[in-house]
Amino acid sequence: MPGFGSAATLDTTSAGPPNDGVLQNFIGIDWHANGGGWVQGFNLTGANNAGDSDTFTFTYQAFANSIDSSNLAPNLRVGAPGPGVGTYELTTYAVLTETAICQNAGCSSINIITNSGLWDIYFDTTPDANQAAGTGFRDGVNIISGTWDGGFSTFGATAIIGTPGAIGSGGGTLFGTVTNTNNTYVNPDFVGTSLQASLIFPGLSNYTRPAAFNGTPTGADTPSNFVIQTDTSQAFTVPEPGIMMLLGAGILGLGFRKKLS
Repeated sequence: MPGFGSAATLDTTSAGPPNDGVLQNFIGIDWHANGGGWVQGFNLTGANNAGDSDTFTFTYQAFANSIDSSNLAPNLRVGAPGPGVGTYELTTYAVLTETAICQNAGCSSINIITNSGLWDIYFDTTPDANQAAGTGFRDGVNIISGTWDGGFSTFGATAIIGTPGAIGSGGGTLFGTVTNTNNTYVNPDFVGTSLQASLIFPGLSNYTRPAAFNGTPTGADTPSNFVIQTDTSQAFTVPEPGIMMLLGAGILGLGFRKKLS
C-alpha cells in the first residue's frame, strides 16, 4: 500500500465541525449492503432462448457503510438499518443502461453487460437520507461523479423468469471514469482517472425496500419492473507524478462482497 503522502484525502470539516477531520489515505468507499437497486424494463421471459437479449435500466442508491482511510469515521451516519447517528453522511446514486443475455433455454441463467451510465457521490452535513422513503440521497454536495464505461463490465445472475423480482442473485465488476472532483473535499483531482467497482445482490437479509428513487415511486414489483437489494463498493485510482496508482478497497464498489445488482 502507498503511504499517506501518495494517497488521496477526504476533508469532512470543510462545511464546519464537528466531523472527522481530513481522512488520510482515502482509497475508496464501501457502500452499505442494504443498498437499493431498481430494475426497469426487464422483458425477458421463460419463453426466451439462449442468445436472446433485452436492454433495461438499473438505478442504484445507498449510504456509505465505512470508508477505507486512516480514520474510522465515527461521525459518519448510516441511516436504518444502520445506527442512524453521526454528523454527516455519504450517499451515492447511479443510473445504468444494461443488456441481459439469456444463457440457456428458459433464461434461468443470464449475463448482464453494462452499456453506459452515470454515478454521483454526495457529502451532506445535514444527514437526512431515508432508505424506506427513498429520499434525501441527492441533496448533499456532489463531491465526485463520473461515468460507467460500456463494454467492460459483465455480470452473471440467476433469474426466476415470470415472477416479480425476476433477477435472483449474482454479481460482477464495473469500470468507470471520473468526470468531476470537488477539490474542497477530495484531493488530488481524480478527473480523467479510472475506478473499479463491484456489485452483488442481494446484500444483507435485513433489507429495507425503497418506496422511491429520487422522488419517483417504485410501485409494486412486476416481472419487468422490480426493486432488489444490492451490496457494492468503489475503489479509485489516485494520480501521482509519473505513475497512476490503483488503491484497492477491501470490497469493490458499485462491485462485489456479497452478491450483484
